[in-house]
Amino acid sequence: MAGPLLNPEEVNALMSAIQDGRVSPEQPRNRNSAVNYDLTSQDRVIHRQMPTLDAINEQIASQFGMGIAGRTRLSVRVSSGPASLLRFNDFNSILAPPATVTVLSLGKASAQALLVLEPGLADAMIAAALGDKRGRTDEPAPNAEAPTRRDFTIVERNVLRRLLLVFTEAMQLAWAPVLPFKPEVLRFESDPRLAVISPGTEAAVLSSFELEGAIRGVIQLAIPYTAIEPAKKALMSPPKLNSTSDERFMSALRDEINQVEVRLTALLGKTTLSVRQILDLEPGAVVMLGTSEGASLPVFVQGKAKFTGQPKVVGGAIAVELDHGPVSEFRRPFETDPTPPPDSRKAA
Repeated sequence: MAGPLLNPEEVNALMSAIQDGRVSPEQPRNRNSAVNYDLTSQDRVIHRQMPTLDAINEQIASQFGMGIAGRTRLSVRVSSGPASLLRFNDFNSILAPPATVTVLSLGKASAQALLVLEPGLADAMIAAALGDKRGRTDEPAPNAEAPTRRDFTIVERNVLRRLLLVFTEAMQLAWAPVLPFKPEVLRFESDPRLAVISPGTEAAVLSSFELEGAIRGVIQLAIPYTAIEPAKKALMSPPKLNSTSDERFMSALRDEINQVEVRLTALLGKTTLSVRQILDLEPGAVVMLGTSEGASLPVFVQGKAKFTGQPKVVGGAIAVELDHGPVSEFRRPFETDPTPPPDSRKAA
């Protein structure tokens, strides 16, 4: 709805202000004017959440928590937070020492990712793996100095690499239904400038994993948006339940289905008799059927025409030899299952 119109006094005051320079007149809009747009820009906007990505992170957290607890023999729980989107320029502030920065290879088109362990977490994980069962249970004192970044020894690097192998294996398993990632630890970087895997303007998907219990800390996983963009539709759709099939359940179900009994019937032919002709029938009487001697017989499975066959005598018993099938339907007069009595049904 349009606003109220100006009265003559307000119009005169407005014109006077424009003439005095106190109000600049509005420039007319040119609808035909072009606006510059950079096609190489990496700006991307996600209008919806990624529920499947959150489900993947929850699975990674569950598998990683069980793996770390098994390796260290400590009570450790891992929970995941909601994923967020930010630029690598904003993410670089997390890479500063004393944080532990790990460069991962995703094994897909030379894509890489960053795994950042907050200060002190890598030392606590290494100590727990080497037999220090105290873990990291005490909160730092309020006036304590911030921990300093130190270079790991060769043994500590190998231990940390094996611990992070649990994370990469969980990541590969969780991402398998969506993208064929094969994460692998490439190197540890102490200088943030050497941990640059994408331009600063490139968007990154940031996922956080919080460790609680005997070992406490936060792990940040940054994946370039270009690496997961091919699966954006799948990540934005609701997660599929039971996406991984249980082979034991499928095998048991297959065995149960194979043992189900079904009715198999073959139609020798059809004829029409009056009530008088039926009453005149005697033992030894011959009833003529509307089927030629060499014609194929329709074979029904649970009332559905599926095969054709020829009558045979095998081992002194009447049988039907299948010669064609499966078929979806037959022409008249063999369109429906005759449903003969049990003593007259013959099956191959």
